[in-house]
Amino acid sequence: MKDIFQVLKKKKLQSFFLFYILLLLPILTPLAENYSWMDKLLLVVVCLLLFMAISVICVFVSPRTEKIIYSVMLVFAIIPGSIFLSYLLFAHVMLEQNSVMSLFETNPEESKEFLANYMNVWVIVGTLAYAAVPIVMICRMKRYTPLKARFYKGHIIVSVLIIVAIVSLARVARSVYFINIYRTFITYKVRVHHEKKTIRARQSEPFDIRTIYADTIPQTIVVVIGESLTKDHMSLYGYQRKTNPLLEQYTDSFLLVYREVISPQVHTIPVMRAALSMAEPDYPEYFEERPSLIELYNRLGFETYMITNQAFSEKCHSSYDILLTLAKHKYNFAPKKQYDEIVFTAFDEIMESDKGKDKFILIHLIGSHMAYEYRYPYTFDTFDYEEDGLIEEKPFRKTKEKRMIDNYDNSVLYNDYIVDRMIRQLQEESPNAMLLYFSDHGEELYDYRKFAGHVYEKVSPPMCEVPFLLWMSSYFRDKRSGLVFDAYRPYSTGDFIYSMSDISGMRYEGFDSKRSIFSPDFEPKERFVDEKAYDDILERFDSNKR
Repeated sequence: MKDIFQVLKKKKLQSFFLFYILLLLPILTPLAENYSWMDKLLLVVVCLLLFMAISVICVFVSPRTEKIIYSVMLVFAIIPGSIFLSYLLFAHVMLEQNSVMSLFETNPEESKEFLANYMNVWVIVGTLAYAAVPIVMICRMKRYTPLKARFYKGHIIVSVLIIVAIVSLARVARSVYFINIYRTFITYKVRVHHEKKTIRARQSEPFDIRTIYADTIPQTIVVVIGESLTKDHMSLYGYQRKTNPLLEQYTDSFLLVYREVISPQVHTIPVMRAALSMAEPDYPEYFEERPSLIELYNRLGFETYMITNQAFSEKCHSSYDILLTLAKHKYNFAPKKQYDEIVFTAFDEIMESDKGKDKFILIHLIGSHMAYEYRYPYTFDTFDYEEDGLIEEKPFRKTKEKRMIDNYDNSVLYNDYIVDRMIRQLQEESPNAMLLYFSDHGEELYDYRKFAGHVYEKVSPPMCEVPFLLWMSSYFRDKRSGLVFDAYRPYSTGDFIYSMSDISGMRYEGFDSKRSIFSPDFEPKERFVDEKAYDDILERFDSNKR
């Protein structure tokens, strides 16, 4: 062991390189607001063990081979390290596992807008410096005489076992940022491939389904999914600005405004996986084993339509794409990069076609997705904090932050127009119709701190408290006299598929009326935002701070 230490003393730059790659992020974790001290300690211990094991093994290889090893490590570590470091610098969080998974399902356009909003000169400089320093170190490493491996077999075996254990044990591997990212990426790709294969295969398998609301008048069922809309910025829910002047004109007998609804996550893809399938935390296999919402309507004989202004690929780049491709008719407007009113190009066409058939229409809007100023036409540039004085003063709300809130509220106003137009069109053209609107997740707008957006590691009530609106034609509602429309039921959109099944009258194996917000059998249960209890989130953010 003494000989090993002697060689390590001569390899100061090599040791510093390993320290830089493996231990720099762990020693910066005190900045992470989402990690406990035990989490931070585990991170340091695992990375320190890996540091020691690699250091020992590299004592027995030639300088040239060592440079190759370190160059390969740098290639694999630099991008994950930059991502983790950037999050740590601007959000003061270490990415958790579900956020790492979300990285692989984020489309390039979203990533570009995300970077444009959050990146500042210091984060950019820090990230570039982080990437440049190890390259210089590799170039300046000095030669040395390696030890003979045959005399130190025990040390080598122990070091190799440590490395293998860290790489192979999933819980331990998460402590090493770049190992975690690549393990997660491989797991994600394998999972999506398998899901795509099994879901397509089950389309030819029999599945018994019936409806208790068979009708001679064709039904039109519309689900509109918003984006990043928190109920805290909707006048329907008491917000001081009139962001819902059109929807506020409806009475409770026509538009039900549900007050206690949350999302099961704060990122789009996991929310949609939960809402449109029967998968749940304890039974993720249900995503593959049981039909999704669009499949249920297909089986029931509906014409199914998917209209999206969000990124979508029929090649199934994400697990959400897998569900959307099951619609019989698909309209993808995302490549056009237009405001949400572009969806009416398809919506108008659908309303005119197949008038003798039952229709299920799923619409996914770009809504209030960051950057907010790009989500509405200039005619909706309405709110100005300097004129109305309605933005609450807080120490971290300066001019820039207030302007961002103005932009966000303008996008909410525009969303009000979009949803209202859909309802009015249904009123005029479809006597047996309903429309249900909810947002995938919410958004924080400098409510408690100098932060806007949605990040699971900093989850707060505005990020998960979402609007949930139900409109029904009088004929449609009269047919549902056995259902309960209680706007104060505590609910998570993770159970959305059961509610839609219930209001559509579907009955099938696996249907659970206790999880339908409209059912007389509804049973409230503890709600979670991924692994975090919603009640705990509320408790951390005291109501007097809101």
